[in-house]
Amino acid sequence: MRFLDAIRDHGVETLQVYLSETEARRLRSALDALLKAPEDWTHEHVFAEDGSREMSLSIVTPRKLGDLARYSEIERRVLTED
Repeated sequence: MRFLDAIRDHGVETLQVYLSETEARRLRSALDALLKAPEDWTHEHVFAEDGSREMSLSIVTPRKLGDLARYSEIERRVLTED
């Protein structure tokens, strides 16, 4: 599991998430969509009800990690952290 603070350009070790019921349903729906084809190079977005915040989600697999060139520099750094 990896978290990236895209605004500050660094990884996050601990994350607390507070969701409304609607947001939780959107998150579950986004994860279900990703799990239908976990090897696809797709991602999903979940937005706060008021649009003020966004969560971007993707599934990382060993095959995808073997092709790190497809990720940005900060994504590569976060994905290869111990």
